[in-house]
Amino acid sequence: MKAIEAKNLIRDFVNGKETAHVLKDIDLTVEEGEFISIMGPSGSGKSTLLYLLGGLDAPTSGSVSINGTDLSTLDDKRLCRMRNEEVGFVFQFYNLVPNLTVEDNIALPLMIAGKKRSEYKDKLDECLRIIGMEDKRKLTPRELSGGQQQRVAIARALVFDPKILFLDEPIGNLDTKTGLGIMELFRDINRKYGKTIVQVTHSESAAMYGTKLIRLVDGQIQSVDEIRPEVSGSARIKVLNTPA
Repeated sequence: MKAIEAKNLIRDFVNGKETAHVLKDIDLTVEEGEFISIMGPSGSGKSTLLYLLGGLDAPTSGSVSINGTDLSTLDDKRLCRMRNEEVGFVFQFYNLVPNLTVEDNIALPLMIAGKKRSEYKDKLDECLRIIGMEDKRKLTPRELSGGQQQRVAIARALVFDPKILFLDEPIGNLDTKTGLGIMELFRDINRKYGKTIVQVTHSESAAMYGTKLIRLVDGQIQSVDEIRPEVSGSARIKVLNTPA
């Protein structure tokens, strides 16, 4: 089943008399349960594509559908609800509220949506178990390491049990060892909980935790490759498609 489908996606940015063609006629399908890594040089359009796929930005032309719903058919209220409840976002910077505890930061989307926190107690407990921080629920962000803060941000993205997670350079602010621990967590979330994941990354090693690698160059898809795990725990790439 298609989790995400982009058709003829174009995104231009106008600055005065100049027009920058950031994305050029992108066609992309993400199947349910896939873990997609998007790589490319700076300025290739990686983050722009991620924001379009997640509904944080609108294309100049073309369409994006999530779980069969064309995002252009949603009014602002429905689109905001979709972004808050039906998908999850994890960014390079953790964006935690400094004076809130770990569990309060995780529950923030519930508060924004006007939900009763008491009805989500089991879900909050589950999210803390997933990130391995049940014993730190009363701490504030200043008492946590960078990796722990990112884990809280991940739990916050999971609190509504979304089917899809969008990750924008999720380990870009972490050291190598901590970052790979975060990538192992994402792989577990993908495999154990069946979440579809789309990540943008500069890290080749982080990309290898996915199931498919998309390379962008100058706003166009250069290649789509399958990532196959090896017995050793490393991965190898099988070329699926290289657009002309």
